[in-house]
Amino acid sequence: MYWERVSEEIYLFTSDRYALVNSLAIVTREGIVAIDGLPFPDEAKQIARFLEIRVGKGFHSYILTHHHMDHVYGLFAFPDGVDVLGHELCRRKLLEVGEASLNEARQSDPAFEEVRLRIPNVTFDSGELVLHVDNKTFRLLSLPGHTDDNIGILMEEEEILIAGDAVMAIPIIADGDWEREIETLRYIKKLAPETIVQGHGEVILRGEVQAVMDRYIAYLECVHKKARAMLRQNRDRKELWNIPLEDCGLERVPLGIASHRLHVANIMSVYDKLKTG
Repeated sequence: MYWERVSEEIYLFTSDRYALVNSLAIVTREGIVAIDGLPFPDEAKQIARFLEIRVGKGFHSYILTHHHMDHVYGLFAFPDGVDVLGHELCRRKLLEVGEASLNEARQSDPAFEEVRLRIPNVTFDSGELVLHVDNKTFRLLSLPGHTDDNIGILMEEEEILIAGDAVMAIPIIADGDWEREIETLRYIKKLAPETIVQGHGEVILRGEVQAVMDRYIAYLECVHKKARAMLRQNRDRKELWNIPLEDCGLERVPLGIASHRLHVANIMSVYDKLKTG
């Protein structure tokens, strides 16, 4: 795990063990607002210890961008008795499948035995949820596509969007919907934040936001085109493995060895939906 400062009050923590997934801590005079947690218990405890020593403040609230384990598990390392905010669908998903998924993780790695799920107790299912902490305004926005429950957090004063997995170094829609993801990316373009913190990968800085959103939209449109062409040509599904990520304008470097697998999962998802739909 490594860390950096997005601004004087925002700490970004990134896992070097799982697909560069990000977790954040925003320091205010009323306490720390934590957004997502890294998946592995040792990384999560490192963050908690780091904040205790370096910041020395309690926690005001926790926010979950969506229900996937790589964003949820790490919150166990932070203190109890703190509100957890998220989409209502995130709460439902964790109640329905969270414990079963966690038990599978425990079977593959005993380190997950100490993880306890944090279920959102403050939720919204339409519109926005606005959180005021000290002199900061956090607007929780629905940003579906990667998953139905994915949200973003717009820090209004700083014009920073913490996008969850709506924005990541390779857009992933295998558990979601490619059309809704494109709609979300277009919506983010209209929001025009100065900075975007991706769910996975490097921070998108001022001046790069519009170009990167266009690149991600073009990637998803290419995925759809490739899947549709394979169907028209009556090609075997297994041949999707032979379509390089680079053919759709992205590079493998940001998410390392997982990049091609994630890319193929995207094409397979679209291929299957086109075939059955």
